[in-house]
Amino acid sequence: MGVGVTVRVTPVAADAAAAHAPPFALGVALFHQGSEQLPGLGAMLAARARTLPAPPSALAWDFLAIAAAAYAADRFVLRSRSADRWTRNIGLSVALADPAPWRSQAIALASALRFLTGDIWHLDLRDGGSPPPAFRAKPHSYDSVCLFSGGLDSFLGALELRNAGRSPLLVSQGSAKEISPQLALAAGLGLLEQRFEGRIRERWRQPYEPSTRARSILFYGYGVIAASATGLREVVVPENALIAVNPPLTRRRIGSLSTRTVHPHLLASLNGVLAGAGLDVSLTNPFRATTKGEMLANARHADLQELASRSYSCGKGKRGNGQCGRCVPCLIRRASFQAAAVQDGTTYLSTLALSTRNDDVLAARQGAARAAAMTERELERWILRAGPLPSDPAERREIVQAVGRGMIELRELFQDVAWR
Repeated sequence: MGVGVTVRVTPVAADAAAAHAPPFALGVALFHQGSEQLPGLGAMLAARARTLPAPPSALAWDFLAIAAAAYAADRFVLRSRSADRWTRNIGLSVALADPAPWRSQAIALASALRFLTGDIWHLDLRDGGSPPPAFRAKPHSYDSVCLFSGGLDSFLGALELRNAGRSPLLVSQGSAKEISPQLALAAGLGLLEQRFEGRIRERWRQPYEPSTRARSILFYGYGVIAASATGLREVVVPENALIAVNPPLTRRRIGSLSTRTVHPHLLASLNGVLAGAGLDVSLTNPFRATTKGEMLANARHADLQELASRSYSCGKGKRGNGQCGRCVPCLIRRASFQAAAVQDGTTYLSTLALSTRNDDVLAARQGAARAAAMTERELERWILRAGPLPSDPAERREIVQAVGRGMIELRELFQDVAWR
């Protein structure tokens, strides 16, 4: 497995500096800007938290601290330095305001992180953290919390809540590529003033690890403090079945080489951790048994085509200043517009017909062809390679069937391409 890396994350910059001895020991200053000499992140988190209706509980704030620490380790510890150039052995020490409720969940949380990132995690939860910011509570009318990335699924999730007469608080991580679509979509939904942005920024010396498998836990940390600050119990995580499960399209893409951001097993694991620590908050995906095309076809908005086209789904667009059009998320996005008979006004950087040799396109075409020949039982066995499914037979079957329908949407996209 190679030599492990110990990452100590604390709001006391002097303690972080004392622990900092790279490459095998990193000190990270939480709630500090960071520099080339000392890693840091989350300098604006306390200020951003003051935009919430009320201060979050210390329990929720400590979960955000754990989430931010895991994200820091994920960014600052390079996979290329591990023995297999992927799996890292990370000892993560996090200073919390009150570590006692979390210590009993350390093993379960480390297991959830391993499932999410593919790494081996060891958690040490210590005293010395910062309490949540104190400020005067404000009245609010929110009745739901919805994660809002600026992607098509998050837009459709917020739209469904809006159409049901709900008043959601949209929760985002503001990054360079996503802030613009987040603002445009929130405005289109009439929810521009009903947003919370974390805007965490990590800073040290480049390069950072680009795979960012732990990024989703940062979103969940934001969702938990938003739920705590609004007195709500549910965080809505909108994601279609195929992307949520993300079955391996080829044998090379098994395990954490494919993202597990909203996998049902991850959500169940994190919900168990939150409940075990005493937080009455749960993460739920109402679209876990729905395809992306079905989500779009069921949506109702006067400007649906325009707003849906302005959403941002690309997994590789940061490398090319736009949506590539041929990564797996882009392919599923394109298939959903076609399946829903909604005109796709997205500007893609690549023409699909000229992408026959692209690795993602080849993998998706092979996966779609293989899935078409599978029985439902074979489909389930294939899906289980991505991780455990719910034990309830009815829920399990609904997810399997939805993934199968998502693969049909993908196959139909490819059938209509005049490959060159």
